[in-house]
Amino acid sequence: MYNVTDRIDLKRDPASGAIINVDTDAYMASVMASKNRQVSKKQLEDNTNDINSIKEEVSEIKDMMKQLLNGFRDNGR
Repeated sequence: MYNVTDRIDLKRDPASGAIINVDTDAYMASVMASKNRQVSKKQLEDNTNDINSIKEEVSEIKDMMKQLLNGFRDNGR
């Protein structure tokens, strides 16, 4: 492999002419950042699902309270 002018992290493959990044630290940092984004995305999805579930449960509780109050009103007449 040949050095790329003014760049120690890049090499040129003589067979294909491709420029290859040989900076393993930057590669590992990129991999870790990608994994962290995936974890954050999963956490956001989980939190959104939890919030939607709580909203549904609160709505059900409100409906039960309305039914209960209507039952008291009807029996009190």
